[in-house]
Amino acid sequence: MKTSQRTTPAQATAALAVGLIAMPAALAVSHPAPSHTAPAAPALRVPALTISISDGHVAARAGDELTYTVSVRDSGAVAVPRLTVSATLPAELELLSASDHGVAASGHVSWPASLPAGGTRTFRVVTRVTRTPAALLRLAAVACATLPGSSSPVVCAAHLDRLPAAAGAAAAAAASASRPARAASNRLAYTAAGLAALAVLALGLLTAIAVRRRSRRGRRGHRRRQPA
Repeated sequence: MKTSQRTTPAQATAALAVGLIAMPAALAVSHPAPSHTAPAAPALRVPALTISISDGHVAARAGDELTYTVSVRDSGAVAVPRLTVSATLPAELELLSASDHGVAASGHVSWPASLPAGGTRTFRVVTRVTRTPAALLRLAAVACATLPGSSSPVVCAAHLDRLPAAAGAAAAAAASASRPARAASNRLAYTAAGLAALAVLALGLLTAIAVRRRSRRGRRGHRRRQPA
């Protein structure tokens, strides 16, 4: 059944909702339920993998030696007999060593592993920062866990270290943000100085006017005291 061009979206949505509500009843009439109840399907027991990576730092610069710790855990109720754990390192890091006979290739270090239910495996990679490009703000290392036969990892995590360029960018942003505040402060100072100058000028004018008035009164009184 085609919807007329005059039908509004709200009407179409309402019709769809009515159809969805009526569908179970229609299915129940055309396909009556069996007299017996099917047994419930058994709950699936699957592994629950988590992974983390850290070098214990928040900032890095050229020449720093960074040791990354990769930890993978199976918090589920089923063991993982075969698993590949990998660490992907940026081009700015030089690989110095890897624990547990890790295999290094094209910026990656990988380890075959197995995990019992509730078990944890830990791997380490020692690196050195070779350079910190001016355009690069963060140094990122990524760890992943992949099951056999899968082209996509089950779980991944990343660790970021701030580079000198990020500190420079933050300082520039802070300086840029402080310029309007300094300008406003200068404007307030100029305004206060202007008001003070106006107050002094007004006081001087009032004083001059008062002196002139006293002088005029003095002359008038002198003329009145002179004999005819």
